[in-house]
Amino acid sequence: MEKSHTEILQDFRTELEELKARIQELESRLAGLDGAFANTPEPVAEQQPAEEEAVDFTGVEIGIAEEPETAAEPAPEPEPEPLAFVPEPPVEEAPVPEPVPVDEETARLPWRTDKPGLPVKNIRSGISLLDRALFIGTLFKEDFTLYDKTISHLNECGSLDEAVRYIREQFPQWNMRSDVVYHFMMAIRKKLG
Repeated sequence: MEKSHTEILQDFRTELEELKARIQELESRLAGLDGAFANTPEPVAEQQPAEEEAVDFTGVEIGIAEEPETAAEPAPEPEPEPLAFVPEPPVEEAPVPEPVPVDEETARLPWRTDKPGLPVKNIRSGISLLDRALFIGTLFKEDFTLYDKTISHLNECGSLDEAVRYIREQFPQWNMRSDVVYHFMMAIRKKLG
């Protein structure tokens, strides 16, 4: 439901009144601070910036003008042009992917059950710079190209089980219970759930 012009102006008026009250509060706090620093010498600067002119809103009045209600005739709508019949091409059903079986060995690991954090559209954006350095240094044996290729492939995976299967095939030496793998898998889960 849209607000009327009167309601919108009333909201602006309320916000402006709140801002006025906040400005007065800040000015009184500033006046109190000026007294506290009265005995301290001011620092000497080579070039002092020009002071900005303060704007006083205390005398500002806001009024809500009612718009006169007039019965205006609506403009006639143009006649729509007749549409040509274009047959739609037949819709081909996409093949249903076969479900990837859950890896029984990893089914109860903490990185499967813990909450991964905020979802991301790209795994790279869910990995911090320090974590990336840790992953490349430990999991990928200082091979940035391998890391980059792996992340690209994992971004294309459709499910966490598919990603786990790929990791188990490509990196059988990884200890799936280690802290580093836990952090890596949590970063993957931010995209693949």
